[in-house]
Amino acid sequence: MPAHLEERMGNTNNVSAGSKGYAYFAAIGTTAPTDLTSTWPTGWGEAGIITDEGLTEALAQEMVTHMGWGISGPIRREPKDRTTTFKLTLTETTAMALQLYYSVPIADMEVIGTGADAGVAFDDPETASIISIALGLDVIDSQTGRHFRYIVPRAEVSDRDNITDNADNLHAYGLTFTAMVPVSGGTPVRRMISKVPIPA
Repeated sequence: MPAHLEERMGNTNNVSAGSKGYAYFAAIGTTAPTDLTSTWPTGWGEAGIITDEGLTEALAQEMVTHMGWGISGPIRREPKDRTTTFKLTLTETTAMALQLYYSVPIADMEVIGTGADAGVAFDDPETASIISIALGLDVIDSQTGRHFRYIVPRAEVSDRDNITDNADNLHAYGLTFTAMVPVSGGTPVRRMISKVPIPA
């Protein structure tokens, strides 16, 4: 084997597994953390327990291919659009989970009952409204300590899983969030990742 291949080594500390994580919701415009170690400021609330499927991130980028007259291959490719989505399945029935799944603002829900058994009631909207929130995500590798923190200033629910009620399934809310450009401008996602040195 060539010497340069024998000397080639990987670093298992660079291999990550998102063994645990947390999601946070807030109103649009709520101040977000500016680093990886700060706690989430006032206004951010935990999404609660997420199923062990964890977080699914998808990045779709569409390209436009330009062909040349009489040329058998592409002569240029241009990026057209780029969409990032995050999918979570919430297991806790909360007012926020209901708002996001059914597109009913919390302000339109009414309280029913009293005491510990008090709940909410609402009518499905004739025309579903778009609920925009700020989304925060912490993904942590328990072995290496690597921490991925994502901040989405403006997220919209773009897809919903079916709810299945039986003994084999939790009554859960599968939500896919699309990262949108903030109203005041900027990028759809801010990413912070620990333990990644930049080469000199």
